[in-house]
Amino acid sequence: MHRFRRYAALLLIAAGLALTLTACSGSGGNDSGDGSSGDEAVTYTNDEYGFSITTASRFTQGAPVSGAETGGEAVFRIVFADQDGPVVSGRYVNAVQVAVYELAREVTPEEVPGVMSEVQSLVDQLMASMPSAEVVEPLEEVIVNDVPGFAFKYTYTEEDTPLTAVTFFLIQGAYEYQITAQAATEDWDGIKDELEAAIQSFTVQ
Repeated sequence: MHRFRRYAALLLIAAGLALTLTACSGSGGNDSGDGSSGDEAVTYTNDEYGFSITTASRFTQGAPVSGAETGGEAVFRIVFADQDGPVVSGRYVNAVQVAVYELAREVTPEEVPGVMSEVQSLVDQLMASMPSAEVVEPLEEVIVNDVPGFAFKYTYTEEDTPLTAVTFFLIQGAYEYQITAQAATEDWDGIKDELEAAIQSFTVQ
């Protein structure tokens, strides 16, 4: 329906399956909180792209590995990963990633539901291209702190490690914010509440 969305959405979905991290640090630009307690939440705020997200302190801020995206680049990406969790292909897989994509024009909240069929088609293509991938919860409309979009849950396997993930596509004005939370399937039940809390904390100013 909105041709300008097709390219951006494809990039978002492709990037959603490539959470990567090479190095972590306890703090970063615009962070608040020191993450010293295992139960303490840490809030990251990005003034340039107008969003904030709060994660449990087990998820340490770091930079995604270069080349994680396919077919294009987000204007901004950041990942928060559990360094005590499993490592697959040299990266921490228990993680939350935020990717910001700039759209060709601003999209009003009323327009967002109209692109669902287009996003669904791209999700279907991606799942079909990955023999191990399976949709656990289908794409549905969501609203996170007044920001509309879509979300789905899926599983896939990498290097014999089963992974579970949820991806949210949230649209606000001229930006699409993709939030992907994933974990090794064997760890999912233990940290899913923290992952969900991080997603639900996401706000756009």
